[in-house]
Amino acid sequence: MNSKTFPVYFFFGVEDYLIEEGIQNLLDQTLSQKERGLNLHLFNGEEHSGREIIQAAQTLPMVSRYRVIQVEEADHMTEEQVEEFLKYIKKPSPTTCLILYGLTLGPWRRYRSEMEKTGKVIECTRLKGKALVSWVKDRMAKKGKNISEDGVDYLVEVVGDHLHDLENALEKSFLYSGKRQTIELSDVEGIASDVKVSTVFDLTDAIGHQNLEKALGILEKAIESKAVSFRKEEEASKKMDDPVPLLLSMMAKQYRNIWKVKEAASRNLRAEQVANTLRMSLWHVKKLIEQGKHFSESSLREGILKCHRTDLSVKKGRLPKELLMEKLLIDLCRPNHPPSLSGAKGRSPVLPTSPK
Repeated sequence: MNSKTFPVYFFFGVEDYLIEEGIQNLLDQTLSQKERGLNLHLFNGEEHSGREIIQAAQTLPMVSRYRVIQVEEADHMTEEQVEEFLKYIKKPSPTTCLILYGLTLGPWRRYRSEMEKTGKVIECTRLKGKALVSWVKDRMAKKGKNISEDGVDYLVEVVGDHLHDLENALEKSFLYSGKRQTIELSDVEGIASDVKVSTVFDLTDAIGHQNLEKALGILEKAIESKAVSFRKEEEASKKMDDPVPLLLSMMAKQYRNIWKVKEAASRNLRAEQVANTLRMSLWHVKKLIEQGKHFSESSLREGILKCHRTDLSVKKGRLPKELLMEKLLIDLCRPNHPPSLSGAKGRSPVLPTSPK
């Protein structure tokens, strides 16, 4: 093996994009396209015996320097299978690259230290914060273009932290931007909407503009698809049997976030300062500031209370939940310009609790 390639690897974690990328990099290091026909072997840890896989790993490569053995669902192996492997793991073939991968380490967890003596164990978790932003910028740079800070923030906020989804959105943005060297926010706004399910941002946007038809359309789509997308670090496009309780909770939370940002902005804080204070992304804060222009403090408070009351009615089963949600949107989209809440200037408003 060369200095960059180990004889044994175990990839595990929820980010399958990083696992696939890691495996592809190893294949590129060890085998040409021509060599893969005779020297790349695919196994399944649940379907094949340990002895069968080890026998392939111990076989010399054909017309190549290396043989690569890939074992998917290695975390589904039994303790007996894993124990069969231990002797090989301790003294692996120098001409074979054994690649195990799964969602977790499974029964291999007990033998991690043994694997790390001769190979590498690599956990592929969801990228967050600065690491995710850097990944987006690096991916676009590899395509030969730059992407603006607003563009990155928007993609991370709307598409989420699933790298396959982000890669898809980046590729579309790259093609959409034509010959321009920098991808701007306007380039990704339309593209990302093709990737996401209707979001709570969209719903509150429609309510803020008193666009009842759009709000009802978003509600219908969310209920039919049984999916709700919101802040993506809280799990994107989450499937559920009944999305209404979560939708109500996230609507109330969105109102609270708009309120918090309006209150911070009223103290003449710049968007960057508000983002740091509230620990939100800059794009998220800018979006909330824009949405806040369509709401008074009292209308935000009323929106939270109406979400709470609707949530209680849904739980008590007084009326069909779809009818209750439609009534809520009709109430929220009704033209209304109530006076601001009374209180000393600069004092933070007392926020009602959101529905549980």
